[in-house]
Amino acid sequence: MRKAFATGVGITVILVAAACGGSVQSGGGGGTAKVTLADGTFDVNNVEMTVETGADGYFRIEGDDAANPDKDCVFGLSGRLALYGDLPSTVTSLADLAGMEVPFEFSGDGDDANLCFVGSNGLLGVQAGTVQFTAVEGSQVTFTFSGSFTLYDGEGGESAVPVSASGSGTAHATQ
Repeated sequence: MRKAFATGVGITVILVAAACGGSVQSGGGGGTAKVTLADGTFDVNNVEMTVETGADGYFRIEGDDAANPDKDCVFGLSGRLALYGDLPSTVTSLADLAGMEVPFEFSGDGDDANLCFVGSNGLLGVQAGTVQFTAVEGSQVTFTFSGSFTLYDGEGGESAVPVSASGSGTAHATQ
C-alpha cells in the first residue's frame, strides 16, 4: 500500500510541475563543489541542480557536506550547500545560463540554510549574494558564488557582523 501511495505521490508531483508552465529540469547528482568560509574550506558532493524555466523560473543548487554525510551541522539540520533564486523569463534551457549572474535567496524558515557544515559553527543565511553560471556543457553546469551571510548558531543567536563566503563547483542537471 505504501509503495503504491509513494508512486502515486511521485507521479502527482511530476504532473503538477509540468502543469505549472515552463519546464522542470532536475539533476542526477555526482557534482562537486568547494566552499570557503572564515572558519575553513568545506568540500561538497552530490551537487545537483534543479531549474524551472519560463515566467516563474527558478534555480536550486544543492549538495551534501562531503566530510560529514551522516552528521548534523546544527541540531536537526544536515550539512549542505543550498543556493536558490529566481531566473529571468528569457531562460528557456540550461544553455541559456552560461555567463549569467543572478542573486540567490534565504528563506529563513527555521529548517533551511544556504550553507551549513560540521565545523562552521552554525548555519548561514545569505544577506546578499550572487551565483554566476560560468559554463554549461551538456548536463554539467559550472558555477561560482559569493556573498555576505548571517551566521545562526542553532540556539537562537546570530552573528552581529556578516560572514563572507564563496565557492565554486559543478552541478549535474538533466535537460
